[in-house]
Amino acid sequence: MVRTIEIKVGRSVIEANLKLAKQLRELLNAYSVKAYEFLGSPGSGKTSLIERLISMALGEGYSGVSIGYIGGDVATRLDAERIARHGVQNVQINTGGICHLEVPHIYQAIESLDLEKLELLFIENVGNLICPADFPLGAHRRVLVVSVTEGEDKFLKHPITTRLADVIVINKVDLADAVEVDVDRMERDARGLNPRAPIVRTSARTGEGVDKLYRALMGDEG
Repeated sequence: MVRTIEIKVGRSVIEANLKLAKQLRELLNAYSVKAYEFLGSPGSGKTSLIERLISMALGEGYSGVSIGYIGGDVATRLDAERIARHGVQNVQINTGGICHLEVPHIYQAIESLDLEKLELLFIENVGNLICPADFPLGAHRRVLVVSVTEGEDKFLKHPITTRLADVIVINKVDLADAVEVDVDRMERDARGLNPRAPIVRTSARTGEGVDKLYRALMGDEG
């Protein structure tokens, strides 16, 4: 017999963060900035997908200064340096051990961005599928990225994050056969937990499905 003990985060902490997230959303709206928060484990392909999306946005008429990036990581500037090569505004947040970004971090980061010139803002949370779940950052859409290399049961193991996602991405589908993963099963599991979010299969390496993800983020899922 296996006993299960559930540990819950204090409601006051969650509610305080939600209030701050709402205020940040209102600030972004005032500047007509659309923000997208990316969640995913380390190595799921978040940065690579964001790079692809930035390239696509640039190709559709957005100038370099109208796109911004905020990256969260425990240490290093590696992700921000990759994004900087695309000529967009960028800020790296090093949390020093904290397992997720919080709204005050974003407020601090946007002080280094010119909101007057931004149209799109990509926020890449710390690589983690647990801690960020209850701490939204005020983005207009939360994007959950899961790689096939993480196993078929990833969505089932992280039901809260899956339910809260506005867009669900199954990435690295080009490796599915090699790692013997059933992508259809992954999609069924995700759909069972979250019937409302669009589910997009992508490969950041080959570019497969990135156009569909772009449309899902911009509000055109067709």
